Amino acid sequence: MDQGEIETAQRQNVMSGLSASAPEFCLDVPRLLQQFEGLGDNCDFGMVQRAVGIEPLGLFRFAGCSAADMRSMLRRCFEPLGEPEDLWLDEVPLRREYWVKSRQYPSFSAHTTRYGGRDDPEVVRLAQIEATRFLKRKLLRDLSPARRLFVHRGEADISTIREIAAQLQTYCDNRLLWVQPSDAAHLPGSVECTSDGLLLGFVSHVGVYEQDRVPCLPVDEWISVCVKAYRLWRKAEPPMAPLKDLISRNVAAQRCRWSAPPTAASRLLDGPAPGGGAMIEHQLRKSGPTLVYQIHVPVGLSGTYAFSVWILVPEGFRGRRIVASIAEASIISRWNADPKRRGRWQRIWVVANVPAEARSVSCVLTSEGEVGDVFYSASWCLERRNGPLGYGFAF
Repeated sequence: MDQGEIETAQRQNVMSGLSASAPEFCLDVPRLLQQFEGLGDNCDFGMVQRAVGIEPLGLFRFAGCSAADMRSMLRRCFEPLGEPEDLWLDEVPLRREYWVKSRQYPSFSAHTTRYGGRDDPEVVRLAQIEATRFLKRKLLRDLSPARRLFVHRGEADISTIREIAAQLQTYCDNRLLWVQPSDAAHLPGSVECTSDGLLLGFVSHVGVYEQDRVPCLPVDEWISVCVKAYRLWRKAEPPMAPLKDLISRNVAAQRCRWSAPPTAASRLLDGPAPGGGAMIEHQLRKSGPTLVYQIHVPVGLSGTYAFSVWILVPEGFRGRRIVASIAEASIISRWNADPKRRGRWQRIWVVANVPAEARSVSCVLTSEGEVGDVFYSASWCLERRNGPLGYGFAF
């Protein structure tokens, strides 16, 4: 068998591995995380919500606030936060973003995504007053019927956290989930319930945010915490949803076409993978941006599609990007791989609009790295919906 025949056989093996049937139902991660709302002290939980494809409105979603100030806000029904005399703007280097801050609650600091030298500061301040008032009213409404499980992530003394939990109870039968760094006695992704009903969750590390880099977040651990906290809170299993994976359906029916360029080699491996099925090794044969693998899937209908795939980056990987795309569609949103998160599976995805004339789409995996770089993929999934479900998350 010559080299071309060997590579053809390897590609056929990869396709046969992708034909493993996806489950009929999976965890509805977007719906699950919509049941939670952050109360400080940083943006980690808000970014986790973004990592699963949802963008809920929240007063503290992209804001910092200490536990002590949160306790005071709850006591005072968040007054006078949002009043003109309370809010002011601080231009923060290096990007010169305006952050909105509070005089009454000094630790409160929220992103505006508006910048010095580009946006009028007074226009920004007035807009933030209106936005803060609106989000404060929304939060007070959500506190009254106990619609959310509230999350505080950050260092604090237990007495302050218990006071926050007690203050939440004055509005309605609300519960608090306090997320802290894991340690030898508390594994990442675990949750405990104290005798007074406080939920304690644990993740391996705080989010790392660097300019022009994908945030480094333990998303899988956060989802594990939310699943377990939901069970304790609601005394029920987390929401599930039917999974309609067009890739596994069409591969099984032999209606897909693969395309593996000479710029990368892909082969099927035996090994555990999220969601079961195949684990695929990809080795780059060129430096720079590289098309690694793609599958052409018939769709028949235009509309919004979500393509997701799980990625494992091993030690020694020198690459800078691993990205999922839908080639024939206009991108709405996406979540790329964190190439510095080594040895743990992470899910990447893209949501895009497929044009009316399209009869098939190409689910594409690309990377930017060096010759010889290796990484792994699994659980390729294409859904006709506006965000990926939870295929591959199992607890």
